[in-house]
Amino acid sequence: MDIPRIFNISESAHRIHNPFTPQKLAMLGEALRLETGTRILDIGSGSGEMLCTWARDYGITGTGIDLSQLYTAQAKLRAEQLGVADQVEFIHGDAAGFVSDEKA
Repeated sequence: MDIPRIFNISESAHRIHNPFTPQKLAMLGEALRLETGTRILDIGSGSGEMLCTWARDYGITGTGIDLSQLYTAQAKLRAEQLGVADQVEFIHGDAAGFVSDEKA
């Protein structure tokens, strides 16, 4: 079974993937007390709406990783649309092998 392909077919037109809504993203951002300079790693980032929205609204920076080439491309486009491409990075690949070049 090709799981990424199934998600591409069933959810590629969604900006936010289940079970989130724009309101829930905002509530979560507030609950986390996000602020400028917060760095986030989003594993299974989908089309990037969470990172892009939080970059715009809270000034966070982050990296999103997703198995879907389609979603990764959509995430990069969304970052451009919201003017946050310099704050977020999206990587196509398996997060199991991801190693950050940042120091804690």
